[in-house]
Amino acid sequence: MNCFIAKIWLMIFTLLVLLHTGTAIAAESAQQHPRCDYVAYQRLPLTKKLHGVDGALVILRDRSVLAVEQYSFEDNETSCNARLHLEGPGNTPIATHALERPIARIEATNLVGGRPASFALTVDYSSGIGSYSGPATRFFDVVAGEIRWLQAKDKKTGTLQELVVASTLKTEWKLVPNGQHQDILEVRCRPAFKGEYDDSFEVTYKRYRFNGHGWMQYSRSEKGFWESDGTFPQVTLFPR
Repeated sequence: MNCFIAKIWLMIFTLLVLLHTGTAIAAESAQQHPRCDYVAYQRLPLTKKLHGVDGALVILRDRSVLAVEQYSFEDNETSCNARLHLEGPGNTPIATHALERPIARIEATNLVGGRPASFALTVDYSSGIGSYSGPATRFFDVVAGEIRWLQAKDKKTGTLQELVVASTLKTEWKLVPNGQHQDILEVRCRPAFKGEYDDSFEVTYKRYRFNGHGWMQYSRSEKGFWESDGTFPQVTLFPR
């Protein structure tokens, strides 16, 4: 009899373990593949004449963060990251870009005179703490019905890098006129520690400029300190 009861308890214990394991796996799977309720947050029209396609650029967000403009600890967190869709006629999807955070937005911006407006994609990487996290902005054109991310050639090294700027406590950017075009200026402050007791900082001034053929990046650094709650540096401090 005792042997029979022991077998019953063993079966019950095994069943409980299996149920717990199954629940844990299901929870982990739900975390990796969350149920997202995507809705259109923004829709910017495209035309065949200017962009090579009659369609739209669409930012999709999870409904839970549809009205959120900037990251905050008080907002409901979601693991459903935003998406950028390129659509053709009749809302036919052409391309989808999965973004890395839930909050994103796009806007048209005139960077190069005599050309269709480019687009600025901003994804909010804010963490709520620290001096270096915040929204990052990438720029792109829609040409022949395709998204083409803007790249800039470093004047010093000749290397091509995607044109990305940020807005944090120790990084900021803005557009300034340059004839019929616009330059993109970015200032950033970073530690320049060279020893255990060194607490010095370095300020880097970057200028992105369209030279008639492509984008060039000019930069220089000097000792100093800067934060975005102060005044944006004078334009003359940025090399060209």
